[in-house]
Amino acid sequence: MANGQTTRQVVPGKGQAHGSHMPQSTDILAIDDDKLSHKMIRRALEPAGYRLRPAFDGEQGLQAAVDQPPDIILLDVEMPGMSGYDVCVQLRQNATTRDIPVVFLSSHSSLRERMQGYEAGADDYLVKPFEPENLLARVSVLQRFKEQRTELLESYHSAQETAMAAMAGTSELGMAMQFLERTHALNDVGELAEALFEVTRNLDLNCCLFICVDGEETWFADGEGIRPLEQELVSMSDRGQRFVDFGARTIVNYQFISLLVRNMPLNDMNRYGRIKDLMPLLLSAVDGRVASIQAEQAMMRQSQELLLAFGRIRSSFYHFAKDLIGNQEQSDRLLRDMLQDLNHDFLRMGLEEDQEAYVLDRIDTAIEDAIRRIDASDALRDTLLVLLPSLKNIYRQQQEMVDTFVNLQHRKQSADNISVGDIELF
Repeated sequence: MANGQTTRQVVPGKGQAHGSHMPQSTDILAIDDDKLSHKMIRRALEPAGYRLRPAFDGEQGLQAAVDQPPDIILLDVEMPGMSGYDVCVQLRQNATTRDIPVVFLSSHSSLRERMQGYEAGADDYLVKPFEPENLLARVSVLQRFKEQRTELLESYHSAQETAMAAMAGTSELGMAMQFLERTHALNDVGELAEALFEVTRNLDLNCCLFICVDGEETWFADGEGIRPLEQELVSMSDRGQRFVDFGARTIVNYQFISLLVRNMPLNDMNRYGRIKDLMPLLLSAVDGRVASIQAEQAMMRQSQELLLAFGRIRSSFYHFAKDLIGNQEQSDRLLRDMLQDLNHDFLRMGLEEDQEAYVLDRIDTAIEDAIRRIDASDALRDTLLVLLPSLKNIYRQQQEMVDTFVNLQHRKQSADNISVGDIELF
C-alpha cells in the first residue's frame, strides 16, 4: 500500500468469520415506526454491549441524530410521513450527520431498491425479517468501517495532493499512456490497482476496484473503505453491460474486473464524456494484465511441477533398473548354485553314467533357457539409453523456458525503474 491510500480487502467466503469488535462504547440510533422491530433490534444488539436509542418516525429520528450524533443509524425504509430515503438524504446534507454509517431496514430485496438506498446515501441494506446474528455482523462491519474511514480519508487527501502536484500540466491522455506503459512491468494485482488509482486520483475520481479470477474475489479501495452495499451493487450488476450508471455513480465492467466510480462529474458533461471515453482504455489494459498475471503464475507453477516430476521420473528409472539388474544377477546365481548341488546329489544316488548325463543335460538346458528368458539387462540398457537422453532433453528445455521467463520478468522490472515522469508525451 503506497502512502497508505489503498486498502486491499479479500472477501470472506461463506462461514468465514469477520473478526471480533468491542462495541461497548457504540451508540446506535434505531429509526422505525414498528415497535416489534425495535424489540428485535434491542434483543439482537444489547447483549453484545451496544447502546440503543429508539425513534419512531423520520422527524424524531432526524432531531435525535442532530442533537446527539450516534455511531450508527438503523433506518426503516417505509414509515409514515418522511420515508427512510428522505431521512437518509437529509442526514447526508447535514454536516453533523453526513458521515454517520446508515443501514436501511426493508422488506424489499430487489436490486432496484438497493440502488435507491445507495443513491440516498446508505452504507448497507438489510432485508426484513433478519436473523439477530446477521444484524450484529452488519453493525460490527460498519463500526470498523467508520473507524477506518477517518484515517483513510486523511491518507487519501494527502496522496491526492501529492499526485496532483506531480502530474500537474500532464493531459488526461498523457496520464493514460504513461499508465499503459507501466502495466506491462507490474506483476501483482495490488500494484496494478495502485497504478490505476494514481490515474483516477489525478482525474479527481473516487473509486473502488473489484477483481474476480477463478472464484477468488479481491477488493481495492482508494481513499476510503468499501461499503457493504457497494460490494452488493457491483456483484449484482450485469457483467455483460459495460457501463451501469445510476446518479453520480458508474460501474464499469470487464471480464475479470469492475470499477465503481463514486463521483462522476454530472455538472460538467464535457469532462463526463472524456472520462467515459478514457475508462475503456484504462480498464481494458488492467483486465488484460490481470489475465496475463494469472496465466504467468499458472505457467510458473506448472513448470516447477514438471521439473519436479522429471526429477522423480529420472530417479525412479535409476532405482528400477538397479533393482531389476540386481534381481536378475541373484536369480542367475541361485540357478547355477542349484545345478552345482544337483551334480553332488547325483553322485550319491548311484545312477548309471548315461542316466546321470541325460538328467544333468536336461536340467542344464532348462536352466540356461530360464536364464536367457529372464536376462533383460541388454534390452533394459537399450531402452534406458533411449529414454534417459529424452528425459534429460525435456528437463533441459523446461528449465530453459523457466529461466527465460524469469529473465524476462527481471528485464521488465528494470525497465519499469526508469522513470516515465521525465518523458514529455504531449
